[in-house]
Amino acid sequence: MKMKHMLIAAVAGVAMTGSAVAEIAALGSTSRGGTSQIGRALAAAVSEASEVQLRPQELANTSDYMPLVNAGELEFGISNVVQLYYAVNGTGMSEGRPNPDLKMVATLMPFRTGYIVRKDSGIESLSDLKGKRAPVFAEGALGDFVSKAYLATEGMTLDDVNGVQVPNFPRMWNSFSEGSTDVTIVVVGAANSREFDATMGIKYLSFNDSPEALAAMQEYLPQSYLQTLDADSGIPGIMGPTNIAVYDYTLFAAASTPDDMVYKVVEAIYNQQADLVANGPFWRGFTTDVMPKDVGVEYHPGAIQFYEEKGIWNQ
Repeated sequence: MKMKHMLIAAVAGVAMTGSAVAEIAALGSTSRGGTSQIGRALAAAVSEASEVQLRPQELANTSDYMPLVNAGELEFGISNVVQLYYAVNGTGMSEGRPNPDLKMVATLMPFRTGYIVRKDSGIESLSDLKGKRAPVFAEGALGDFVSKAYLATEGMTLDDVNGVQVPNFPRMWNSFSEGSTDVTIVVVGAANSREFDATMGIKYLSFNDSPEALAAMQEYLPQSYLQTLDADSGIPGIMGPTNIAVYDYTLFAAASTPDDMVYKVVEAIYNQQADLVANGPFWRGFTTDVMPKDVGVEYHPGAIQFYEEKGIWNQ
C-alpha cells in the first residue's frame, strides 16, 4: 500500500483561517530496540520545531522499510550507517538488492558497541575467545556481520569459536545471562550491560587498534571506527583504556522527498540539539557539526542546501 502524504491543517482552527499548514511525513523505524527509541525522539523533536509532522512508521526490521523509502512510499528512514551503506550499494546485508534512491540527510550519533565477558572469566582479550562459546547468527544478519568484524580484528573467524546459535540480539543477551555463552555483544553503557554488571560483574574487551585490525573490521562494518574509553568514563565494565567499536546512526530520505521538506527537517534537528541529547544515553555524542559527515552515501539536495547556508558543508 502506498503511504503518500498530503498537506493537512495542523489543527482545525488553523485550517479555518488558512494561516498555516503542517506537512505530514513518514519516518521508517523499528517497533522495538534502540532504533525505535531514536526514531520516536527524532520525530517528536522535528514535529515540535518545524512545520513537518514526522510520524514513525514502525516495522519489524530495518530491511522492511528501506525499500519503501527507496520507492518514495516513506519520506524518511533511520538506521545505522553500516546497513544504509550496504542497502544503497546492494552489497553485504543487501547483496543483490540495491536501493540507489536512498539519500543521506544527517549523521546523528555514534553508536558504541563492544564485546563483554564476565569479570572472573579469565578472558582478557579477543584472542582469548578461541574455543570459547560465542553467539552465532544466521548468515547475513547484522549480528553475523558484527561478530565476523569483531573476530577479524584478531585474524579470527567464526570457526575459531564454539558457536552458540541465536536468532536475535535479545536471545543472545539471554544466553549470556543464563551462562550458555562466554561473551556477548552490547551497546556500550546500555541498560542491559549495566544489569549484567550488577548481577555478575563484567568487563569490556579492548579491540586491536592497528591499521590492519581496523581495516579488517571495516570489511564487514564499513564506515566503522574505534574510540578509546577510560576507567573514568563511568561505564561499568570499562576497567582501563579500552578500544570500543563505533558506527554512526543516520537519517536518510527518498530521492523524491521534496527539497524544502528535507531542509525543514534538517533545520529542526539542528535547532533541537539540546532537547535530543536530553532524551537519554542513545543521543550522547550527537553534535550539529557531525550532521553533514561524509559516510560514503550521497546527500539529499535539501540537506546540502541547509549545511551550505550554515557554512558546515565541506564535501
